Amino acid sequence: MENNYLLNQDYIRIKNMNTISYGGNQAWCKSKRLQKAGCGVIALSDITIYLAEQNPGLMTDAIRKINKPNGLYNKNDYLAYVKWFYKHFVLFLWRKGMNGIAMMNTLNRYFMVNDIGLRARWKIFLSDEAMMTEIRHLIRKNKPVVLSIGPNIPNVFGNKGISMYVAKEGKMLTSMKKNIKSHYVVVTGVETIRGQEYLIVSSWGKKYYINYEEYRDYVNHSGGRITSSILYIKGVL
Repeated sequence: MENNYLLNQDYIRIKNMNTISYGGNQAWCKSKRLQKAGCGVIALSDITIYLAEQNPGLMTDAIRKINKPNGLYNKNDYLAYVKWFYKHFVLFLWRKGMNGIAMMNTLNRYFMVNDIGLRARWKIFLSDEAMMTEIRHLIRKNKPVVLSIGPNIPNVFGNKGISMYVAKEGKMLTSMKKNIKSHYVVVTGVETIRGQEYLIVSSWGKKYYINYEEYRDYVNHSGGRITSSILYIKGVL
């Protein structure tokens, strides 16, 4: 199976003190609500930045204001953009965050206001094969993919989730991020490692790997194919 990556495999790099992030991190936000339920806001903010960076025609004044010395986004400017995006395009953020339809409507509102000829669609009832096909297609088109690890359905108070992995010396090691659910990540690539398909994702400002078979096992037995799905961006870049 071929590997697929975004054209910029570094995704969005943000300088955070002495470290360099892989995308944004909701924990940086001053707002307690965003810290707790802002993973979707971060995912959408990051995608709009990435698309503008890769496609000058999608650049906006708000993104242009983010300073980027030495190829690294300024953290304070980045957070100012996230706050601006949240204020102008997110109509309501529930205690547990946004559902897929709200994510779709938020991104479409951004596209419409900025006269961007793209449309977002929240996909539902995708089979294992269909979801992977859609993800690979979008990555080949240089479009990051919002992936939801939804809540337990129908038992929304259930504690089942998935693990995230880190790559070290050619091996996949279980990270500190275990039993993850009710969370959005951004898929930046697909890689086959030792016969297993992994999604490369940005989450909490770091690069993690999700075992696709484990993710789909969660979707099919605990998460549900409505809340655990992807945001598909239609349109030519």
